[in-house]
Amino acid sequence: MTPARFNECLEHLHWSTETLAGILGCDESLTEAYSLGLAEVPAKLGAWLEVLAIAHEVAESGRPTALKGKRYKGLAH
Repeated sequence: MTPARFNECLEHLHWSTETLAGILGCDESLTEAYSLGLAEVPAKLGAWLEVLAIAHEVAESGRPTALKGKRYKGLAH
């Protein structure tokens, strides 16, 4: 997985390298290294991110848009 695709996957997931590090239980320096191309993304991690990113890409097209700008008005007394 290229650093560009790694970062693209994180964008689709709305994750930062810090979030990913927390999920993986590793130090953020490792996920930053993947992001910057300083370390190679392990194949299993790359495959996992690809599956999640693709699922999020597909799900995004079905995201409800009618709620945009709506607000809870509370219970009237």
